[in-house]
Amino acid sequence: MKILKLGVKVSEKRAEELRRILLDLGVLEGELKPCQLDRFVVFPITEPDERLKRILEEFNAQIVECSFEPRSTKPRSLKDALKDKIPKDLIQYIPSSYDLIGDLILIEIPDELRGYSRLIGEELMKLHPRVKSVLMRGETVGEYRIRRVEVVAGSNDTETIHREHGCMLKLDLRKVFFNPRFSGERLRVARSVAPGENVLDMFAGVGPFSIIIARIQPECRVTAIELNPEAYRYLVENIRLNKVADRVTPIHGDARKVLEDVRERYDRVIMDLPHSSLGFIETGLRVCKENGIIHFYGASDSVEKLEKEVLDKAREHGYGVEIVFAREVMEVAPRKHIFVLDLRKIS
Repeated sequence: MKILKLGVKVSEKRAEELRRILLDLGVLEGELKPCQLDRFVVFPITEPDERLKRILEEFNAQIVECSFEPRSTKPRSLKDALKDKIPKDLIQYIPSSYDLIGDLILIEIPDELRGYSRLIGEELMKLHPRVKSVLMRGETVGEYRIRRVEVVAGSNDTETIHREHGCMLKLDLRKVFFNPRFSGERLRVARSVAPGENVLDMFAGVGPFSIIIARIQPECRVTAIELNPEAYRYLVENIRLNKVADRVTPIHGDARKVLEDVRERYDRVIMDLPHSSLGFIETGLRVCKENGIIHFYGASDSVEKLEKEVLDKAREHGYGVEIVFAREVMEVAPRKHIFVLDLRKIS
């Protein structure tokens, strides 16, 4: 519906110049769109005053009545989009964050809002027009630790290509585990790899660590092991997509069994299996060179507790280790965090 209001009519050649002045004077009506009349532009204004009259003479402009269209006010957040569409007592439960993975959105919806899942998905698709599906995150289950997901809006096609640090990662969230919140950590590790290094990625998934390392440090070799057959299939595909087959060797299998009789030793080992890595620490230390680095990811309620568990476990297997770097990567539950420890094998 158009609104009849006073406006300032000016030649389109001087329209932008006048718009800035009207904005500085505080008389430009921001909730209405300017309208075009032949070779003139009409800007909606609040109330004319003496300052404005002097400017009109300078610009050879005039005050006219015009019908203006209201501006569409796009919500800036999910909370903005939902504030008038769900009961007020439920607004506090609206998630403040969610994951964009390729053209998918993965969101955790609290139990209190489950009845509004479809509405939440539809509003997210309005906020992100390029997204094809919104998925509700469920629990992580099974040997391959795959999240259960439910499509709450959009297409049932959950395969996508996620772009990260110049790399393409093809994946299906129904079949593989992928965490975009490790993006910064993957870049940190990749940038620490020196030319000529021999790198082992013990739990490669669809290949984010391996492929980003190979792209950023082309003079290295990476061995990428993955147990989940679907994730391994995507790992092979992503190696091809990113043209790093000369640097990354994929292996399908359980890391412990694959490395059982391996005599090769690695300059750098990545152990990104936070809820199970501690059970593989002996394998990681055995195949790591002396003075080599292990990037160890573990889940715990404190970094001090995780450090003690890792050092005790290394000592139990007869290895000397020093922690050269430690930090929290992300929170996964109340009082439960994922930490990274960079370990140097000293004996």
